[in-house]
Amino acid sequence: MKHDNDDMTAQSRTPQAQPAEHAPAPADSALPAVPPLVGNDGAFAPEWFARFEELQPYAATLAKFRRPEALAKSYANLERLRGYPGAPDSPRMAAFRAAVGLPETAADYALPRPDGTPDELWNEALAASLAQVAYEHGVPAPAMAALCEHYSAEGKRALDEARLAQSAAIEQAEAELQQDWGIRYEDNMRTVGSFLQHLGERAGVDVAALAENPALRANADFARLMLAAASMLEEAPLHQGSEPDGRAEAHRIAHDPSHPLHEAYMRTSHPRHRYANEQYDRLAFGRPL
Repeated sequence: MKHDNDDMTAQSRTPQAQPAEHAPAPADSALPAVPPLVGNDGAFAPEWFARFEELQPYAATLAKFRRPEALAKSYANLERLRGYPGAPDSPRMAAFRAAVGLPETAADYALPRPDGTPDELWNEALAASLAQVAYEHGVPAPAMAALCEHYSAEGKRALDEARLAQSAAIEQAEAELQQDWGIRYEDNMRTVGSFLQHLGERAGVDVAALAENPALRANADFARLMLAAASMLEEAPLHQGSEPDGRAEAHRIAHDPSHPLHEAYMRTSHPRHRYANEQYDRLAFGRPL
């Protein structure tokens, strides 16, 4: 019995192991203290957003909010503006522009003329009108500028294609006339030019611009009609009122380059030289044809 009691006494003196859950944590594993986002006065702590990496791009905006309730109200306003209000709702559009940072006035768009835009495609009044529409409908200025760039590029491409097609049509018309008139092509074209000049003087029309009109130059039938009209004029010269003075008309044939028969009379190689010479003789000397 004594032995047993001694054993029990020895056991009672042996320190008992503490449960693991009650063991103190090592000092080096303690987490650092995190400063609060909001102070005791309910305001945001200075630079509270700096601890969040994803908020760094918005630091300038977030710094404007001093209290959480101000930030919450701003968020609520943005939620109300998520739906596009539309131009007719002017008050909401004004708030929408302010919320998303759009220009405050139409003049702030100042749409520049894209580089390389031809004069035929650029219109300052139209650019101002488009800026007004963009402002009223809340179009971002960079988007409007990009649209102008795209319009200019597409317009220039279409204009270049139209000019190429026009040049091809003019070449085709000239080829047709050269084939039809053969060696008389140059003379006939000069006759058409003289006839147009004569008509222009009578009508007070700038025939130089008319003769260079691409639409007319690309139409071989126009030249054919003018040549036929010139031939009719040669056969029955235009006059107003009484019969023209024969000697005066003959003088014009010989000396007035605008007279439809002048070139034919002066150039012996002209296909109508014989006719012009006969008309001159009839008018100047009264010779019968």
